[in-house]
Amino acid sequence: MKANKKQLLSDDNAFNPQVVSGFVVLLISIIVGILIFWSLSGGMPLTDTQTETVTTDITGTAFSLPTNGDSDDGSNASAWAIQTLYLPSSTTGVNVTCYNSTGTSESYPTFTLSNRRIDVSADVADGFNQVNLSYTTKFSTEKTGTETMASTVFALLPIIALVLVAGIILAVVMGFGKKQGGTL
Repeated sequence: MKANKKQLLSDDNAFNPQVVSGFVVLLISIIVGILIFWSLSGGMPLTDTQTETVTTDITGTAFSLPTNGDSDDGSNASAWAIQTLYLPSSTTGVNVTCYNSTGTSESYPTFTLSNRRIDVSADVADGFNQVNLSYTTKFSTEKTGTETMASTVFALLPIIALVLVAGIILAVVMGFGKKQGGTL
């Protein structure tokens, strides 16, 4: 049966340089890929907590302090919303602080988060003219998981390289014992 006699590698030595060069190209591609990943990974932004200072609501209206000393007017008199620059990873990781720059007082209102939009209802914060945000971005959370996996895979790459080199050496050594058209 001809199908059973078909070999994975041909008997002629012309095929051996192609196999070896294929392994070398694979190793070089892996090394270049690792170098590119680490150079890009180190330059990616938002690896830590993102902080923002906001002085206007989502419509562009500037936050204003109460004029008569109580919270019936100013920014706290009606509901307001702001938008983060980046997508927060979760509601629990977002800290919204209403800040009064003249009285240096702070308050921490309850809020709802929908995608990048933060909504605060009326009368839940003291008089303020600035909102300070701090949050961990979704990008940062995903990047951390990717770096952990990449570190594990990259730690195993020297073993893979040793196995490939050992395979090349074994293939060359086994090639010495083949017949070239006669007997040994």
